[in-house]
Amino acid sequence: MYHKKSEKGQAIIMIVVAMIGLIGMTGLTVDGGMAFSDHRHAQNAADSAAFAGALANSKNQDIETAAQSIATANGYNNDQVQNIVVITISASPTGTCPYETPNNKDINVDITSYVKTFFAPIVGVKTLTNRVNATTRACGLYFPGIFGGNAIVSLNPGPDCAFNSDTGNAEWNLTGGGIFSNSCAVGKNNVHLDAGDCVAAVDGATGFTGSTCPGTVSPYDQSYIDSQMPPNPCDHTAGDVGIFPPAPVGNADVEYSNGVYCISNFDTYDKLNINLVNATLYVTDPSFNVNFSGSGGFSGTPTQSGDFSSYYMVILPDPSDPTCSNFQSQNGDQVLRYVGNGLGALYGTVLAPGACVDLRGNGSSAALNSQIVAYNVSANGDATTSIDYNDKQNRRNPVYPSIELIK
Repeated sequence: MYHKKSEKGQAIIMIVVAMIGLIGMTGLTVDGGMAFSDHRHAQNAADSAAFAGALANSKNQDIETAAQSIATANGYNNDQVQNIVVITISASPTGTCPYETPNNKDINVDITSYVKTFFAPIVGVKTLTNRVNATTRACGLYFPGIFGGNAIVSLNPGPDCAFNSDTGNAEWNLTGGGIFSNSCAVGKNNVHLDAGDCVAAVDGATGFTGSTCPGTVSPYDQSYIDSQMPPNPCDHTAGDVGIFPPAPVGNADVEYSNGVYCISNFDTYDKLNINLVNATLYVTDPSFNVNFSGSGGFSGTPTQSGDFSSYYMVILPDPSDPTCSNFQSQNGDQVLRYVGNGLGALYGTVLAPGACVDLRGNGSSAALNSQIVAYNVSANGDATTSIDYNDKQNRRNPVYPSIELIK
């Protein structure tokens, strides 16, 4: 006689085990889904807060306040219980923004969020933790000098060299800026530049011991050149601001103040002393041959605001023949020979993209505080040419703030 082994109670154990597994799966689905949703929401909040901080930087507003405000609006108020928000502001690494300014900032937003669970406490997990971060790079507003902030810019693409300083015996002393040539540049070790400044030539530079820029040089194309030309104020269209002065009388000094002056008879200014006070000369002659070598010259200050700000003189290229062939040209070209012995110091950019400009010296570093941009630039005399370029005294165009999510 035998007794069958009892199996009472085993079903209950299996049911309990199954329920624990079911609760675990439910907890994983519900609590895990909540944690995943919070992670995504927190990441979006961090991204938005970092962008808000970068935008505040471009407006000179408080970065941390702007970033925290957006984080709070998205549910992360930095209460140190349910969430922690850490905002870190640092200077952008050198070379990561187009220009180095104090306003180049990296803004990092780090959010730690604690998600309360519903089912996971059964297995001892009361909260789940998410941590996200985002970083934006805010490159600030900057006003660099046009044409790379070079003191001398020659735009002739060749085959002749756009810059030539070996045609005379003059010494060139440049401070504050370098030399750029859209083709080649020629010297005879007579050009002296500040440390850090150099001669950049698309087709190579010769005769500049220790002053040639390293690496490949890209030319300025016509679209960039055109973009630097201010609007023509003298073509009689609506809104023109150009002033048409009477022709100069005899050898009297010329002084123009507070305006943009349309010059259509530039040859009549030959050898005169021309002084500007908050003014710009806008030359519309398709051809001229003026000589300020030996007598007369330019001095004064350019327009201080608006489209013509910091332009001392703008020479409009001849639309039918926009380039000057050489300095010996007598007809059909734009030729300006300049010594710089006028009434005093000269400030402001001279923009003459179709002209030949022959700098024959001035002897004083205080006499020519300009940027010279022309088709050809040369020195055909023996007098020392001294240029003291300061970008704040010459034409600058804004590089507007940029914002980038980098992490």
